[in-house]
Amino acid sequence: MAFKYYLKSAASSFVRNGIMTVASFITVTCCLFLFGVFMLFTINMNSITTQIEEQCELIARIDIEADEQTQQSIYNTILTLDNVTDAHFETKEQAFENFKNELGDDAGALEGLEAENFLRSSVKITLTDIRKTDATIKELEKITGIAEVENHRDIVNKVIGFTSAVKKGSIAAMIVLLMIAVFIIQNTIKLSVFAREKEIHIMKFVGATDHFIRTPFVIEGIMIGLLGFIASFLVIVFGYNSAIGAIADLINLFDFVPLEQCILPLGISMLAFGVFMGALGSAWSIKKHLKV
Repeated sequence: MAFKYYLKSAASSFVRNGIMTVASFITVTCCLFLFGVFMLFTINMNSITTQIEEQCELIARIDIEADEQTQQSIYNTILTLDNVTDAHFETKEQAFENFKNELGDDAGALEGLEAENFLRSSVKITLTDIRKTDATIKELEKITGIAEVENHRDIVNKVIGFTSAVKKGSIAAMIVLLMIAVFIIQNTIKLSVFAREKEIHIMKFVGATDHFIRTPFVIEGIMIGLLGFIASFLVIVFGYNSAIGAIADLINLFDFVPLEQCILPLGISMLAFGVFMGALGSAWSIKKHLKV
């Protein structure tokens, strides 16, 4: 019976506030939409970062005089290093053939040259954690027979820095969005509180609990949050594939996360964020009026 009263009271106030309810709905929808966009952006950036990390290889160049047994020993030693996920051994001959393939029609310029004369065998190394690149390089340099270690440290550092900046920026943006939405909802609920201020005071004097008085307003805020969630979620779901397709046509370098893989965590997060915004804004707006 009490729950029926809560819903009826919340729905009545929801309709009565008219313009402010619509304003709150639009604000919450925009905030949740941006929240969803930031979340999808973060998910895709994490995926792209992983793809970049997998492509950030170290290349260990082996001494040109090293015999086959020494080369094999070096390769086996590299495979035992902690931060090495995979390693691919490339002989001088393979490197020479790859070099000729890269030159294409100009490969004739290499005629008469032999791989043994100017190329080294090498080991291409994929790391488990690129943040430990420097430590792995030091371990490689200790291996007898390795002439040099080629790495793209500047790219690695940029990847790590950019990933960190994206995560911090997304968190900051979400906090700002939360504050804006809570402020708007709070002001909307205040209209209901002011309209029923005398009623609230009377209920307090006759012994109504704070919970009984507060609940309809909290439900009203949650209703605004739910409607905002539904609208923003539908826009994102129907627009995601088109947006990703357009971006992929311009930047065809990475694989983006399919909607099917992120729709569930996205929906749960947006729903929780919307309900939390509505409940928090409502609870704050009624708080001081309960002190009679």
